[in-house]
Amino acid sequence: MKIYCNAANIYNSLGSDVESHWNNAIDQISTLQTRTLMNGFETKASYLSEDQWKTLRNEFDQNLTKSALLSIATINKALEKFPVNMQEAIIIIATTKGDVDMIPPGIQDSKNSTFYLSNIAHQIDEYFNPALQTITLSNACISGAQAIQTAGAYLKSGKVKYAIVCGVDLMTEFTLSGFNSLKALSDEACRPFDAQRKGISLGEAAATLILSTEDHPFNDHTLVTFDGGMVTNDANHISGPSRTGEGLYQALRHVSKDFVERPDAISLHGTATIFNDDMESVALSRAGFSEIETFGLKGIYGHTLGAAGVLESILSVYALCHNLVPGTVNYSQPGTIEIINVSDKNILKEINTIYKCTSGFGGANCVLSFSKSIKND
Repeated sequence: MKIYCNAANIYNSLGSDVESHWNNAIDQISTLQTRTLMNGFETKASYLSEDQWKTLRNEFDQNLTKSALLSIATINKALEKFPVNMQEAIIIIATTKGDVDMIPPGIQDSKNSTFYLSNIAHQIDEYFNPALQTITLSNACISGAQAIQTAGAYLKSGKVKYAIVCGVDLMTEFTLSGFNSLKALSDEACRPFDAQRKGISLGEAAATLILSTEDHPFNDHTLVTFDGGMVTNDANHISGPSRTGEGLYQALRHVSKDFVERPDAISLHGTATIFNDDMESVALSRAGFSEIETFGLKGIYGHTLGAAGVLESILSVYALCHNLVPGTVNYSQPGTIEIINVSDKNILKEINTIYKCTSGFGGANCVLSFSKSIKND
């Protein structure tokens, strides 16, 4: 059974026109702007304006939490491209923190579930009324990518005809302060894989990818299949990746063995921390992929956490459709342990298969494969 990528949307400070997001990526324009923490530390981050939030609240139910509001907005935009019968669909929400900003200080009321991750799914169910209960998947920064793999499994099981995957995470003081306490937050726009990288920039976004068994072209561009994916865990450390890249290497090895021999391009996680980028370079080298053109998108969007796997998969599929490897914003000088082929400018080349790699806290790793397809007879 073939699984097709039918439609997608991205919503962040740039807006909700997904074609504009692709054009912005190939123009290498960052959405990062200055953000000051409560302790005075200045970083760069991507986040929606108050006017954008006001517009969303006016368009939808004022009582929705921010995560649900942003999720519903981007799902609706994707559905404009590819309408779905919700009685034949499942919705999967991927997030790491959800509405963590709604946790009240000194909480005592155990019945207060407003900030629970499950509450996002409850709000989604009330709005869309899908056939199956909405799933909330949270597995650190591979959440979005793993949600896509889970969607593929549901479709292959025959339980549903359509799967709607939405990744969402917000810009909160809790998240910013947490990464700053780990000394992982950069005081400038992040520089994935670069010798001068200092750490991550964070991002706020929601992104939706609709998959189904219908051979409908992706956003009316090209027929694209989701080949499948692999999730691994090397359980190296709660916040530090394996120095040997074991988990990511195993995921790359399994995907290349099970689906295609070699990808034509690879979208990397590229957080711009010293250890993550080094780990990815080691894993690619071990897998024999050092020469393949690779790119990272966090210089444009920042690290959107649970949304990253979905958002970056969408732009990877656009790269596949347009036969173009995007340049990696803020990358200029190789700076990883193993030398890999990171794009510093847009590269036109034939792309038939593209991989999306994500890695996260706790040693989690996920690799997805997307390919161009020939329409069924």
